[in-house]
Amino acid sequence: MTMSNLGNAVDLIRLVSRLGMDVQAVIDVIDVSSGGSAILQTLGSDLTPEIAPHLQGLMRKDVEHFADAIRAYGLDPQPLHDRGLAGASGLAEAVGLLAADARR
Repeated sequence: MTMSNLGNAVDLIRLVSRLGMDVQAVIDVIDVSSGGSAILQTLGSDLTPEIAPHLQGLMRKDVEHFADAIRAYGLDPQPLHDRGLAGASGLAEAVGLLAADARR
């Protein structure tokens, strides 16, 4: 679920950044609404561009382990797998966009 939620956060950060808006301010507003999430809070505070690539790799590995476990039960994890992988794959970019926004 974290990586799927991360996918939503990455999409939001990309969009807000392209619009030239204050990314952290938008995250702060969303964070106090029903759209808030643990991953959104973490992106806005705890993750740095230096550690994001390492965490991104771990997240990708976790998504693959999840998918393998679901396949072992004869079920198709593809929709969750794809969304989780998209979220994990966007982590470093999202953290970088937030860092760039903070430097402005």
